[in-house]
Amino acid sequence: MKLNYITFSALFCAALATSCDLEVTPPSDISTETFWKNENDAWSALNGVYAQMPGFDIWDEMYTDNAHSHKPWEGPYELLQMNGITAGNDFGYDYSTVRIVNTFLQNIDQCDMDETLKARMKAEARFFRAWNYLQLVTRFGKAYLFEDVPEYNAPQVRCNSKEDVQAYVLKELEEIAELLPDEYNGNKFYEAGRITRAAALSVRARAALYFGNYPEAEKSAGLVISEGHHDLFYVTSLNANQQKEAQEMEKYIDFNQHPEINKDKFIKGIFNYENLWHAENANPQNPEYILTREYMADDNNNDGSRYTYIRPSQMGSGYCSYEPMQDLVDAYWSIDGKTLPTPITPEQRMRAYADMWQTYFFTKNEDTGLNESIKPDKYREKVATLDIKAIPYMQEFRNRDSRLYASIQFPLKGWQETDFPGEYYFMWDPLKAGIDGNESWTGYCYRKMVSLTPYKGYNSAEDYPVLRYAEVLLTYAEAHIMTTGWDEKVTTELNKLRDRCGMPPVPTSLSKDDAIEFVRNERRIELAGEGHRYEDIRRYGTEYCAKVMNGTTYAPCGVYDSQKQAWSTTPYRVVEKTWDDRLMWMPIPTSAIDVNPLLKEDQNPGY
Repeated sequence: MKLNYITFSALFCAALATSCDLEVTPPSDISTETFWKNENDAWSALNGVYAQMPGFDIWDEMYTDNAHSHKPWEGPYELLQMNGITAGNDFGYDYSTVRIVNTFLQNIDQCDMDETLKARMKAEARFFRAWNYLQLVTRFGKAYLFEDVPEYNAPQVRCNSKEDVQAYVLKELEEIAELLPDEYNGNKFYEAGRITRAAALSVRARAALYFGNYPEAEKSAGLVISEGHHDLFYVTSLNANQQKEAQEMEKYIDFNQHPEINKDKFIKGIFNYENLWHAENANPQNPEYILTREYMADDNNNDGSRYTYIRPSQMGSGYCSYEPMQDLVDAYWSIDGKTLPTPITPEQRMRAYADMWQTYFFTKNEDTGLNESIKPDKYREKVATLDIKAIPYMQEFRNRDSRLYASIQFPLKGWQETDFPGEYYFMWDPLKAGIDGNESWTGYCYRKMVSLTPYKGYNSAEDYPVLRYAEVLLTYAEAHIMTTGWDEKVTTELNKLRDRCGMPPVPTSLSKDDAIEFVRNERRIELAGEGHRYEDIRRYGTEYCAKVMNGTTYAPCGVYDSQKQAWSTTPYRVVEKTWDDRLMWMPIPTSAIDVNPLLKEDQNPGY
């Protein structure tokens, strides 16, 4: 049974019935004096708390070196990458979830219901409050702690310190984990998508890792692992479309030259990784889903981002608003699973792409006599006949980590497991670079997490794993490196990820410095697009941020001038990343300071 999310404003508009019939109370009859009376009221209110659960979170990636948005009206993503933000921008300075939870906790004791169930419901609600404070303290470095429901004219207050908020989050999540069950039975009001002990421990492990409290991160992640209620997702077999794509992988992987790679495991590993987000696998019963944001095929609870905003327009219904950058593509391992490909310069990539496009994908316009790109249907026909191994540009996509092929759509690569009619090959037309708003400006689009089951043509009803087991394994590995070093405990957990994606085992020995660098990159590509990179690069420190967040990111090619029939002499610039240490923390927005002038004293440096 799907978890029934409702908005908090709806709590006082209806009451859920205990029988199969729905008893509806007219909104005019609802008041605080009549609402908090029974178990039905408690369930309705708790569902309002669950409505605060986040879902797909690529937005934070676009503040980093992983992703980009070329549409400024959709958010200040590029502005932050270029160090152009001010206190006029609001990066999530919001306490609404805290207030909603506090309202629930303040009133639920009035409800006549089972006390054990009431205690569990309180723990579920507290989870969301702790999560809200985690987001606030990692973004702003401080927050105001409160557990009451202040009047709107309450006295103004300043924020609590970073140390106080961090201690509060870890203490709350530890207590919550002791009150929550390991699983739910799936019956009405006991839906599988509710907060479990593992969810509380997983968020606590994440929080401790972000705070640099490695012993507590290791402890909480270790409990999730040892208690054994979750595992990584594997497909049992490949369907016809996947088998067709498996044959195409012969163009990209020299299996005969890499005996360390098991061909069957590698190919199945692509779909082990990709399919955990799709169709019947996207639900709370998936063993990798520790916490699930559930969606439904209705007008009030669906997700437009994964079906529209990260899809290329050539797939239909795609805006390609949020696109992976070359920086991320470069981070995927070579097929040995421990080294990175030899880097090439943007100019070398530009020349190779221009040569490929001019050789295979130009056609002469009969009316103007000018070169123009062939039509998408002709492009797909052409790509299917090409010897990929012989094309210089395509060399940097050959013999790479299996997760690259499951995560990134890059030029010429096919994807058969889509809702696109007929064969599909990703097309990036340099004649449209920086011109067509619904085409990628980086030369790439996401494949990972793109929804394949539309609702009304533009939205997705597929569930999304807000917390997945792979993150817990990475958290445990990193924390253990920090407390102890690289040893068998680390390699055991990381090799679970490697087995799932069909890649070679991780190295058996590494120095601490090399181990830290290794696990950071493993974390980056395993969790790419899932919203972790923002917090990660900042907790790695200003030196790391300066390294990855300075410099120009380019598209694969330069712009082609159709009138001059000539390529530009430089690659197309996507974004000029500019780091400043003030970006370690986001500004408390002016809108909040206007309401509470005391916050001006809590403003972060540089704003």
